Amino acid sequence: MKVHIVPHGRATIHVKRGLRDYASVDKVYLLTSDAFEDEGVELESELAEFGYDVESHLIDAFDLRSVVDTIVGIAKEYPDDDLFINITGGTNLVAGGATSSAFFIGATPYYVLEPQDDDEDLDDLVMELPAPTQPLTFEIEGLQRDVLVTLGKWDEQGRRGVIMREIGEELGESAQKISYHINQLETRGLVEKRTAGRSKNIYLTDVGKLYLRWTGKD
Repeated sequence: MKVHIVPHGRATIHVKRGLRDYASVDKVYLLTSDAFEDEGVELESELAEFGYDVESHLIDAFDLRSVVDTIVGIAKEYPDDDLFINITGGTNLVAGGATSSAFFIGATPYYVLEPQDDDEDLDDLVMELPAPTQPLTFEIEGLQRDVLVTLGKWDEQGRRGVIMREIGEELGESAQKISYHINQLETRGLVEKRTAGRSKNIYLTDVGKLYLRWTGKD
């Protein structure tokens, strides 16, 4: 399937232009904020009249987590399908969240330019960004996942910047073994190490938090 995720604000013409440029669109998800819910209802009706299978999701346009979690939730329903995200509409925060999400989940982000004259070809208005090379679809298992889940649990409790010994004590493993897995997680951008005096403190990154939400914490 070809699935398009499309945030929008008051202006919606970019949505129609973007969809027209793609030969095959099987499902459209509109991301609508409270302020533009009426525009969303009208747009959904118009697209349905043109034969698109449309579904709307309400987001908080000023809450990055709302944007990202909504997109990730949609993407989890289509693990083996082609995902596209129109990053043109909505607030700057929405556009940034949509772009980041596209790279996290392995979707193709695209932007719809404003035409400069009536004769401009639609193909010249829709600009695709390079597809991500490593979306968060890789599997982390065993002790490495236990380390990441533990950091995620502590992060939610406000416990951040822990040292490897603390992780080892929690999991009943040696600091040397924990160090190896921390290095692997850092390579993937899921955690980061910060030097504090003679210690190296471990922090879960935003990508790590998203990965846990994407794959589930259990």
